[in-house]
Amino acid sequence: MKENVSLNKQMALTNGSIIGIALIFYSLLLWVLDVDRENWLQYFSYLIMLVGVILAVKQYREKNNGYLTYNQAFSNGFLTLFIAGILSAVYVVIFFQLIAPGEVDKMIEMAEEKMYESNPELTEEQVKVAMSYAKMFMTPWAMAIMVLIFNTLASLLIGAIVAAFMKKEKELFN
Repeated sequence: MKENVSLNKQMALTNGSIIGIALIFYSLLLWVLDVDRENWLQYFSYLIMLVGVILAVKQYREKNNGYLTYNQAFSNGFLTLFIAGILSAVYVVIFFQLIAPGEVDKMIEMAEEKMYESNPELTEEQVKVAMSYAKMFMTPWAMAIMVLIFNTLASLLIGAIVAAFMKKEKELFN
């Protein structure tokens, strides 16, 4: 049992790192192509996560002689994506502080423009107050924390769904 837990952690670390790096490269690609603001392209990140977890759990099941309980599959899927989430959060800090520090200002400007577009009756004072609150959450560290929280929730959901389909328990009477 102990070596099974160790194998789970080792495989989750390896596969989570691969998924995290894939997500980082995808994010950088969107930024370089200047399409990082296209919301529909962000959904491919979920596809990367889903496919990555399916492959990770399948690999873990194969290392377990083809068998995996729901708990083992869930644990592996969750840990794998949690590792990817940690890498993503670190990337967010590095990206917004070192690679593209001006991106935060662009995001703030876009948020303000959208606020005026969606609510033209807002006064300048109301927008100023709303933007002061928004700016609190648009710092590299705050965004990294939000990424980590969101990825943890996504890890729970995707891990549970994948585990339900990928489990293969030993027959009791064989």
